[in-house]
Amino acid sequence: MSGFDDGGMTPPPPPPPSAGGGGAIPPRGLGDILSAAFEVYRANAAKLITIVAVVVIPLTFLTALFTSMLSNNVQDVTTSLHVDASTGQITSSGSIPTTSTGNAILLTLLVALLSFLIQYLLTGALTRGAASSVLGRDVDVQASYGYAFSRLLPLLGLAILVGIVVALGFVLLIVPGIIFLVFLSMAVPAFVVERLGITASMSRSWNLVKGYWWHTLGVIVVAWIIAAVVTRVLSAIGGTSFVGVWITSALGQIITAPFVALVTVLLYVDLRSRHEGLTAPTLSQELDAAP
Repeated sequence: MSGFDDGGMTPPPPPPPSAGGGGAIPPRGLGDILSAAFEVYRANAAKLITIVAVVVIPLTFLTALFTSMLSNNVQDVTTSLHVDASTGQITSSGSIPTTSTGNAILLTLLVALLSFLIQYLLTGALTRGAASSVLGRDVDVQASYGYAFSRLLPLLGLAILVGIVVALGFVLLIVPGIIFLVFLSMAVPAFVVERLGITASMSRSWNLVKGYWWHTLGVIVVAWIIAAVVTRVLSAIGGTSFVGVWITSALGQIITAPFVALVTVLLYVDLRSRHEGLTAPTLSQELDAAP
């Protein structure tokens, strides 16, 4: 975790890589990465938001429907149970509807699996779209999802393997989990942009972060804090009603996910420029090679 970089001595934010000619892309500090992310987001907001909304809106509807069904199942069970005031014992007015409990568990597993699939389909598409926008290209929603679909299974494998490694780290007194999480944070951009395999993406991420662990952690944490603040503000506006919470939750994801994706891609580009003097033509060729 050596190589602390406070990001305070870098030059003003350069233009998007596509406008920088054939020279190496200059490294960016924390403030420059965030500024560039806001600028690229503002220029491509409609299409980046569309990429997220395409899946978040039906997913939040599904979650709301599941929550309602689960609530009904729990109510079916609890209304069958009574407490004897004199003895304090729980008695049943009839047979407890065990099928409701079984259905609730099955429904929970199905929704969790579907959410996992959809979430990483979104991650692949959004990373692809963000990489295109960072290069100054038009964001193609259909092409972004086409790419994500074409590599969905290995992307899910990458997510599972990274999750296992990070989870094992958290079991080992939390700190190793944080260390692993940061070292593997560039695995998805490497997977999408360079079209690497599962373990190669993880190894690539580890090597890119090496020497710049604190710099990487700082950028990730600040991006998450900004996203969390925006989500909390929206939640406060929406109130506590079921519909209000549902709508603001969806809006929070739709608005913040593109920003976090852009920061991640810009950080990935920054780390590559620090290690290997990445140029815009090289980045463009890699993206074009991953249809």
